[in-house]
Amino acid sequence: MSSPPDHASEAAAGPAPGYHAFEDPVHDRLLGVVLALGAEVWNLRERLGLLESALARQGIEVSALIEELALDPERAPSMTADRDAFLARFLRAISAD
Repeated sequence: MSSPPDHASEAAAGPAPGYHAFEDPVHDRLLGVVLALGAEVWNLRERLGLLESALARQGIEVSALIEELALDPERAPSMTADRDAFLARFLRAISAD
């Protein structure tokens, strides 16, 4: 299995060196983080759509199954725990503590 191409690599570095949208350089770096995350989210959405289309071509309709699993009450606690752990890791990077 090959790795997906890194289409977000250009945005990962943020705005071009020397570019200043804000007086405080921290805000410029934060803008870079937001842009990089946006590029990654778009890449994931695009690849998920392609995967669903590829599976549909093979006769495997997964979109409805994904929605069904997302609403499964037995999976909800695990999904909530995973989401909370992700948010804790994400917010730890920007918290003062």
